Amino acid sequence: MKSVIFFVIYIILFSCVSSNNNCNRFKEGRFIYFNKEEKQFDPKHIAFRTSDKQIGIDLEKGDTLTYDLKWMSDCEYKLIFTESTLNKEGFIKIGDTLTVTIEPIDHSTFSYSSIISKENYMREFKGVMKKIN
Repeated sequence: MKSVIFFVIYIILFSCVSSNNNCNRFKEGRFIYFNKEEKQFDPKHIAFRTSDKQIGIDLEKGDTLTYDLKWMSDCEYKLIFTESTLNKEGFIKIGDTLTVTIEPIDHSTFSYSSIISKENYMREFKGVMKKIN
């Protein structure tokens, strides 16, 4: 009897772990970013993701950043910066590649770590996003 209970608990725990690491539901859709300063999700900064593109839009300023997207694994992808409506270039330039790793938090939210490496310099950006459709 103890072995049956142990087996049932093991299956439940394993299925929870397996479903938590499934990033497929975040491969396409519309997402909003978590604003750390305001401690809430910001509906003014949206990312639209398809199987091969990601477009970030600042609805207040009207700025748009476009990336080609290539999935490397279930929870890791590369973004190649291809286009911008910003008047000036920032740290990230056209052609730069970011490597993004995501970790599901729940069914609609995930944390991400985005790394850009340039010559002898590396910069990491971390945050949280929520799928809104």
